[in-house]
Amino acid sequence: MDFIYNQAASIGTSMKPNFDTALQKHFAAISNRDIEAFKAHLTKNDTLYTIVQNGHAFTTPSETIELHKQWFQDPNWIWEGTVVHKVVGEDMAMALIKYQYRAKADDAPFTTWLTYVFQLQEGQWRIVHDQNTALDYAAFARAAGIEIK
Repeated sequence: MDFIYNQAASIGTSMKPNFDTALQKHFAAISNRDIEAFKAHLTKNDTLYTIVQNGHAFTTPSETIELHKQWFQDPNWIWEGTVVHKVVGEDMAMALIKYQYRAKADDAPFTTWLTYVFQLQEGQWRIVHDQNTALDYAAFARAAGIEIK
C-alpha cells in the first residue's frame, strides 16, 4: 500500500501536460479560427519568432496574434495539418507538421512545412517558435496575392 501511496504522491502536481493534446488543441484553434484559444497557446515571454513563407520574421507574440486575427477573419480558407515528426523533452518539445492549405474550397491545395517549438511554461505547453516553409512558393504567392517578379 505504501508503494501505491508514494506513486500517487510523486505524480501529484509534477505531471506535465500531454504534448499531443496541446498540439491537437492548437490545431483546433487554427481550424476553428478561435483567436482566444490560439493566444492561450503562445509564450508568455516578450519574444516569439514567427517566420512566414516569404521569409519575413515577426518577433513578438502581439505581432503573431495580429497576423492570425487578420487571417482568422477570412471564412474561406481550409487548413489541414498532419504531424510528421515530434520530439518531446522535459520542458521543450518540437513538432514538424506538413499542412495543406486552400484559400477557397475549390482552390488547389498547396503544401507547407510548419515547425513549432514549445516550452513548458506555467504548467502548459506554449509555442516559443513558429516557422513556415512553403514547398511550392509560387503556389503560396498566388494564393496570397503576392506578385513574383
